[in-house]
Amino acid sequence: MRLSIDNRIFARIDGEFGVRYSPQGSYKEYCTTTRNISGGGVRMPLLKKLEPGTVLDLEIFKYNTDLKAVCRGKVAWMWDEPMNQGKGQLFEAGISFLDQRFLYIGRLINYLETQKTGNTL
Repeated sequence: MRLSIDNRIFARIDGEFGVRYSPQGSYKEYCTTTRNISGGGVRMPLLKKLEPGTVLDLEIFKYNTDLKAVCRGKVAWMWDEPMNQGKGQLFEAGISFLDQRFLYIGRLINYLETQKTGNTL
């Protein structure tokens, strides 16, 4: 039996937002979606493997709304193996927010919570 201790400060909320990201110092921009998000970071698939510690410029947004957060994050962990071997390789990554914009990230999280409960903002 595997025991694990979750030392997270913030609860994770499952949900999908669009993400535009660029490794700091790079002019290349990539797009993906979130798997889950919290006040401390986000889990998302990446098209290319990045080393832990890589700093990313992030824009996390809900399509067709004004909900978005622009911030920086650092790759905290990266699964070594692609998630889906046959469909083009996607790598799962955990990104820790570096310059936490609690108001903007909180608005995104609040949106997900209201979608799950059916309440309106």
